[in-house]
Amino acid sequence: MPKCRIGLGAQTEPLAFSFQARDSAWVRHRFSALILLLGVLLPSPAGAQIFSPEVKKVSENFICQCGCNHQLSGCGMLHCGSANPLRSEIDQKLQAGMAEEQIVDDFVTKYGGVILSAPTGEGFDLVAWTLPVVALLAGLLVLYRVVRVWTRRRPLPASTPSEPGGIPEEYRNRMEKELKDFD
Repeated sequence: MPKCRIGLGAQTEPLAFSFQARDSAWVRHRFSALILLLGVLLPSPAGAQIFSPEVKKVSENFICQCGCNHQLSGCGMLHCGSANPLRSEIDQKLQAGMAEEQIVDDFVTKYGGVILSAPTGEGFDLVAWTLPVVALLAGLLVLYRVVRVWTRRRPLPASTPSEPGGIPEEYRNRMEKELKDFD
């Protein structure tokens, strides 16, 4: 078996043992790296906040302010800087005895109407709810009228030519002259 020498004055050992020792260290390092990677990538349950169904129900009235445009109850961003504090605030208000309507009014006062997940039924928000329905109905009415006019249209009577050939005499003479000149 060949011998392997590492560095000056190092002891020699069989080649198979040095590769074997190096391979097991390599496997250990890869396994450690894999465990570390899984620990970083997989979310830990210790960092997750668990909220009651009441908090979830109230948070359905609001939009997350992190930019994901999801309902506050459904923001799936891990460690969201908006959803988690807002849910905690809802939880505190519920524990203080506030009703859902009071919390909604408080949040609208504090954050404005942009926090609501659905427009209210008054003012411009009422127009936002009704305008698409009105536009759809108006479009269907216009389409009905156009189709009705097209189906009731009668063909125009064919015009009777004044001469049997249909081409006036002056044009016929000119055509014959040009055909003779062309030959």
